[in-house]
Amino acid sequence: MQAVSPNAFYNSDDRPDPPKCHENTRIAVINKVIDWATGKIDQKAFMLWLYGPAGAGKTAIARKVAELLAERGLLLASFLFFRPDSKRNTMTPLVANIAYRLTCVVPGTREAISQAIEADPLILSFSVEEQLKKLFFEPLRLLVDQGYFLHTQFPPLILIDGLDECLNKDAQTNLIQLLSSSVAQYQLPLKFLLASRPEPHIKSAIEVASERPMLSRLQLNDDWRPDDDVRRFLTDKFDEIKKCHYFRSQIPPSWPSQDQIETLVCKASGQFIYASLAVRFINSTCDLPTRQLDIVLELRPPINHNLPFAELDALYHFILSCATNVRLLSRILGVHLAFTTLLPAGGISLIEAVLRLEEGDVRICLGPLISLLEIQQRGGEGHINFHHSSLIDFLGAQERSKGYYVNARTSRTLVAQWILQGFTSNSM
Repeated sequence: MQAVSPNAFYNSDDRPDPPKCHENTRIAVINKVIDWATGKIDQKAFMLWLYGPAGAGKTAIARKVAELLAERGLLLASFLFFRPDSKRNTMTPLVANIAYRLTCVVPGTREAISQAIEADPLILSFSVEEQLKKLFFEPLRLLVDQGYFLHTQFPPLILIDGLDECLNKDAQTNLIQLLSSSVAQYQLPLKFLLASRPEPHIKSAIEVASERPMLSRLQLNDDWRPDDDVRRFLTDKFDEIKKCHYFRSQIPPSWPSQDQIETLVCKASGQFIYASLAVRFINSTCDLPTRQLDIVLELRPPINHNLPFAELDALYHFILSCATNVRLLSRILGVHLAFTTLLPAGGISLIEAVLRLEEGDVRICLGPLISLLEIQQRGGEGHINFHHSSLIDFLGAQERSKGYYVNARTSRTLVAQWILQGFTSNSM
């Protein structure tokens, strides 16, 4: 029990406001995952990779799926990684958590697991591969061979959320490879729901695992109409604030305007983290919700440096810190943003020309930031696309972005000088 991380279970997160799906949102995505878990679609896929940008709501969706399948007796175990928690940001407690839940959900495994621990009390200090073998796969395989599940429902789903939150990148990729090979070896009807950001090393490990026709993918993108869900969330939350807030008597009936809601939806870019942090700030009892909303919309300065998106800023800082050349990163993003007004058709080849870079330098520099942006191919040219509109606000506010600040005037001047040089050269 000492090796178990209690807060890593889907229903035991000790954070004050753990991620959860708002009522009547993310329904299509949740149903798709449940259809896979119950064998209605992709029956041969032992793993489903649920992936999307930072703040897209992966953990909330994963927790809701786990809750619904637990009610149907189909959840075997869950582990939710969380970087700030030292007991949830390594692989060390993973197998202990899974084995513990296995003994709870399938009591028939208790004897085999107890015998494995008694035979070697240090088993939980061994490799993840050896732990899974002795404390998970072999006990389950034994019961299957004994006919245990002929008259008892087999709970197939194991949820592993936030794999990218594990501090050891090699451990992340090793786990994907290990699960892929072990399921094939032990021939168990298991389903692994793996949720993470599309980090390059995870994406590569998934590509290797995909060589076997046993892995499915589900990307959280605009196909799922996340703006509609964000709009529903915001509308419901504003209604709650108007009914329940301490200063509700001072809130006009027409507040907020539809334009204000649409501005928030646009800034969220389908990412629930922005919307949820905005609502949390607006709902604070330290000031009128109407004034708090104006601060969020940058119509008035924050009071006492109480920034509405401090948590989002911390997330941006962490992801941007993965870049190996911060100065070059700022210049690339600055030129890209300048292009949006001066040269909208400009792609990464023009960015490399403006900054006198070699071909491929932009892709290399931006590679670690895949959970914030992507390079899309259009007309044979690569174009930078931000997943979060709020990232632009962050980069342009020096008090928020600090070392990642992008000076818009300097960037536009740089692009204008490059264009002028081109005209001058052509006229000579």
